[in-house]
Amino acid sequence: MPTHPNITVVTGAAGGLGSAIVESLLRRGDRVIAGDLESASFDRLLIALEQNGTHAGASNLITVPHDVTSAESWAALRERAREKFGEPSVLVNNAGISPKHNGLKLDGLDIPLPEWQAVLDVNLTGVFLGIQALAPAMKNAGYGRIVNMSSLAGRNGGRIGGVHYATTKAGVLGITRAFARELADSGVTVNAVAPGRIDSGMVAMTSDAYNEEYRKLIPVGRLGSAADVAYTVAFLTAPDAGFITGTTTDVNGGTHMQ
Repeated sequence: MPTHPNITVVTGAAGGLGSAIVESLLRRGDRVIAGDLESASFDRLLIALEQNGTHAGASNLITVPHDVTSAESWAALRERAREKFGEPSVLVNNAGISPKHNGLKLDGLDIPLPEWQAVLDVNLTGVFLGIQALAPAMKNAGYGRIVNMSSLAGRNGGRIGGVHYATTKAGVLGITRAFARELADSGVTVNAVAPGRIDSGMVAMTSDAYNEEYRKLIPVGRLGSAADVAYTVAFLTAPDAGFITGTTTDVNGGTHMQ
């Protein structure tokens, strides 16, 4: 196990879920590289951290404009991380999109090919490129933690996300198990987190009435919070979690009981 703080990359870091993950890992003492496509969105991230009293300053956090669909962008992020902190030892593949039209998904038969491809590029290819970019150094070092963000939609086909979203989130489960098997003997763990209905940016894209109806279906009686997911990510990326790999942790208030 490492004798120094984790050097952690979080993608989609400026959204509600991403910023909660960043905050949780900063509290733990990680050095965090926060990547997001829109550099202007980092203002919201920094304000949120400061309001919560957890902004650890430039010595523990850097923000990097980052496109998860670009191998060149991944190489640039890795180089920036190495310049500031060293080789990343943790990767949280959190970036994801779920297109809506007037607050609703399109039926699968109506999804245009460009929209289908965009969702695959971000939600699945982005995960693949991230692991390809950062896992080799983890493997060489004999230590690493990778967490990929899936969804309840990847388990049950989805109620709110479109066919493309459900397909990619199911794909995340497969890529997680495949890389976990390949990297298992090198000290690198690969796990997935599958949130249910979480009160974050994607929830705001649908109506309050719909979210209230959905809440009634959740056994614990509430929507999840970004902090619920962030806690799970922190657990799976901890040095002591080295005997957990190839798993999917459901964070859904009991909505999907197997």
